[in-house]
Amino acid sequence: MIMADVVHNKAGFITSFAVNHHGDSHVCAAVSMLVINTVNSIEALTEAKFSCDYNEDGGFLSFVLLSERETEAGKDAGLLLDAMVLGFQSVAQAHPDEFKMKAK
Repeated sequence: MIMADVVHNKAGFITSFAVNHHGDSHVCAAVSMLVINTVNSIEALTEAKFSCDYNEDGGFLSFVLLSERETEAGKDAGLLLDAMVLGFQSVAQAHPDEFKMKAK
């Protein structure tokens, strides 16, 4: 079972997320694509500062947005993070036995 933990601040904005474990090949590929595309997009398309840690063998990635959401860079990164969560919700709905997302 693939697990995603998404953390929101008191204002409801995403501040971090972590994804753990491998799953079925197509579900794992979908989640991996969402995560990697989001991190790469934040890096390439925004000026947001972040921290990212991952296992090179796969199965784990954690991301922390360091830019404040009120800044332009934080808003841009936040929009990409919100889009990733929409993707997570679609995967969780289609494959509830293989992917779970927990939001805090």
